[in-house]
Amino acid sequence: MRCLLILGLIAAALPAAAQQLPPAPVTPAERQRQLDAWWARQREKEATDRAINGPREARRALSRDQFERWNRQSDRRRGIPLPPF
Repeated sequence: MRCLLILGLIAAALPAAAQQLPPAPVTPAERQRQLDAWWARQREKEATDRAINGPREARRALSRDQFERWNRQSDRRRGIPLPPF
C-alpha cells in the first residue's frame, strides 16, 4: 500500500519537473540593471555603516600604521599567524 502511494507521488512529480524550462538568457541591459541595483545596495550599506561608525572612527583619528599595529596585536592575541609577506 505504501509503495503504491510513493510510486503515485513520484509519478505525479516527474511531469511537473520535466515541464520546468531553463531560465531565459539575461540580456546585457538587464544584467547592467542588476549590477546597478547591487552597487546601489552596497553604497546604501556603506552609508549606513559610516553613519553608525563614522563619529567613533573620527574620534580615534588613527593613522594607517596604528590600524595595522592594532590589527597585528589583535591577530596575535587570537592566535592567527602573521601573513607571509
